[in-house]
Amino acid sequence: MKLDGFVRVLPRLVLLFVMACQHDAHAQEQAQAGTADSNLAAQVLTPVGTTYPYTQQLQWLDSGRFIVGRLDGSMTFFRPPGPTEWGPMLTDVLRTPANRGVEMMAVRDERTFVTSNDSTTITLWRERDTALQEDAEPAHLDRLPRAFRFENFAYDADVGTANSGVFVVHANREYLVTGHENGFVLIWNVSRNGRQLAVLKKLNVRSPDPIPSPFQLWNVRDIVAWRDGIVITGAEDGDLVMLQLPQGNVLARKRYNPAAQRGINGLAILDDHLVAVACSVGPADKNTWLFRVRPAEFQSQGSVDLKQNLALPQSFAFRAAMARVGGQPYVFATTQEGLLWTVLVTPDGQLQVQASSSVDFPIGEAIDYNPTTSQLAAVGVLVNLFNVAAPAPAAPAPRKQAAPKVAPPQAPSLRPEPAPAN
Repeated sequence: MKLDGFVRVLPRLVLLFVMACQHDAHAQEQAQAGTADSNLAAQVLTPVGTTYPYTQQLQWLDSGRFIVGRLDGSMTFFRPPGPTEWGPMLTDVLRTPANRGVEMMAVRDERTFVTSNDSTTITLWRERDTALQEDAEPAHLDRLPRAFRFENFAYDADVGTANSGVFVVHANREYLVTGHENGFVLIWNVSRNGRQLAVLKKLNVRSPDPIPSPFQLWNVRDIVAWRDGIVITGAEDGDLVMLQLPQGNVLARKRYNPAAQRGINGLAILDDHLVAVACSVGPADKNTWLFRVRPAEFQSQGSVDLKQNLALPQSFAFRAAMARVGGQPYVFATTQEGLLWTVLVTPDGQLQVQASSSVDFPIGEAIDYNPTTSQLAAVGVLVNLFNVAAPAPAAPAPRKQAAPKVAPPQAPSLRPEPAPAN
């Protein structure tokens, strides 16, 4: 009986064994085919290159348009949205003549600005004057991109690509000051109503004692104008430098952080308040530093590390802007975590974080504040526009509770442009 039972189930066991063998063979064939497909795909798809469209520069051209300069060489123009639109609206597109990334941008007026081009030239852009008969366009073309004329202006090859710039009027003369990758500053004369540039001075502003960074860079990342023909530079070597136009005399030099391990990424100025943003390294370092500017002097004040993830070994602050909101000075800064920070400058010169919000992918954004419209543009990959307003007054405390002697500060309202209703 037992043998008879085994004989009856034996065919089933053999069938199961054959099916298992067939399954293993089929799996091996699939694996071999997958490997062959991968090899075939590797042969069919040969990498050519990658273009990074990240934002490097952002400037308001006028009250109704801002320009975004990207690493792919493009410059895109946006305007605030209308009542039925969802966000900043693209209006014009340009590219650098050399097809190089836009590392510098400085606006002169609502029709004129300059950009970096390559390692030996900058480009002066001027929008067509539609008031002139030869430039007039038919009315039905007013929605098409308006043409810009451009002209390149050359400088010495050892200076390097322009990284920063600012237009300055001093003693009834107009200047353009540009900072460059090899630690030089050029002072340009501006003539013919902004149509002509000529180099007046070439200055080496490299630090005699650069920061001990593993990345020895000299780029003059930002330049801001203070007053009385004085400009301030911030560079990768870690130094703030105060220069007097038109000769370029150095009035003051200061290391932004005595223990700095990384250089300066950006500057922002409001009255006598100067902010430098950098990259903090380690838990004790800071990436945002405040100074009081005085004639021939930088007075160190507060600092703060704008970092949400405290486990990050370093925190990169990319750009900063300053604005007076409700009578108080504020700093707006972007960091590598894709965050936009709102920071109050207190009366005793400290930096007090008020709020932070996620505005992009984990990448630093370029930002610029428009005081005419009280709007802040922030662009990395996404194009963000915020209305900046004083915080709403706090609700009165119940009568039974004693009101505090001094109300705590509140962050200004950063309200994105609303999307239309469906």
